[in-house]
Amino acid sequence: MASPSGASPPEAMPYLERVANVHVHSTYSDGTAGHEELARHARAAGIDVLLCADHNSWPKQEEGWRKGCLVLIGEEVHAPSRPLENHLLVFGADAPVSPCAEDTQELLDAVRDHGGIAFLAHPYERSGAYANEPEINWLRWDVTGFAGIELWNYMSEWKSYARTLGTSLAAVLAPRRYIRGPYAETLRRWHSLQEGRPVIAIAGSDAHGARYGWGPLKLRVLPYRHLMRALNTHLLVRDNWSGDAAQDAGLVYDALRSGRAFLGYDGLAPTCGFSLVVSSSSAQATMGESIVTSDAVQLSAHAPEKALLRLHRDGQAVAETRGRWLALTIQQPGRYHIEAFRHVAGTWRHWIITNPVRVLAG
Repeated sequence: MASPSGASPPEAMPYLERVANVHVHSTYSDGTAGHEELARHARAAGIDVLLCADHNSWPKQEEGWRKGCLVLIGEEVHAPSRPLENHLLVFGADAPVSPCAEDTQELLDAVRDHGGIAFLAHPYERSGAYANEPEINWLRWDVTGFAGIELWNYMSEWKSYARTLGTSLAAVLAPRRYIRGPYAETLRRWHSLQEGRPVIAIAGSDAHGARYGWGPLKLRVLPYRHLMRALNTHLLVRDNWSGDAAQDAGLVYDALRSGRAFLGYDGLAPTCGFSLVVSSSSAQATMGESIVTSDAVQLSAHAPEKALLRLHRDGQAVAETRGRWLALTIQQPGRYHIEAFRHVAGTWRHWIITNPVRVLAG
């Protein structure tokens, strides 16, 4: 594994960071709050954008600026005849696509035809015996047309720790001691999918605000506000908010489509301000972008807190350092992304995962 060179600040990129909480359910499906209440929780948690996705429901009339938060309406679509497989997150479509849910490829074609962006929701799940939740996995790996995957789903990971009554209660009361990062099989799948084309990674809270029962004990598990302060997708948008919901939604979807985003476990420590820049003598690129060069390029990453920073090329770790900076010269083309870890309760836990910068040979 290569050693990084001395720290140097990355060059400023022409983008603004916006914090999005993705995959939020409301009372239009199996959530417990309306959109006004969701927006109130979001602003209290410092969230700029809520990407709501109710099951086979598209309440577009709820979209807009609420309580200083941009609330955007998507769908979590699944076939009614097969509710426990192949859930698809759809954002930015100009019409509901759930009528096409029975055929997964037809559904993805409909997302394309309606200008939407599709992400495979919680592609791998493990449910503990006390979670009272099924495992809802993605099975249709033969389909085409999705933009990316939900690389890290907070609720999916959390329920895997509900193995016994004791661990269930401990995970309810102290989830920070349990949440560690995406499943290894999800990371492997993400890397393998990218061998053919860019596949964008997002983080999902899968927030429901639901109550769970263990015998006579009833508890609200992972309240909305907790989840909005936990795992987020940080977007790099091209411009300031205009105040017009449709125009500002366009900024969000442009960043999502491009993969100008990183996953931030803000429940460990704030991740705002993280940066990753690759520069040549004539160009620069950040996560989700490409840079073409015939010469060596400089990679610089900066974290807002000290962490273990690990650089990957094409899914393989090639350099790491501990601190707030990682800077080195890149000699080989490939897909470069950063994974940052923080040490909590005796375990290294994922803190930040970026989408890759693609370095292409000129």
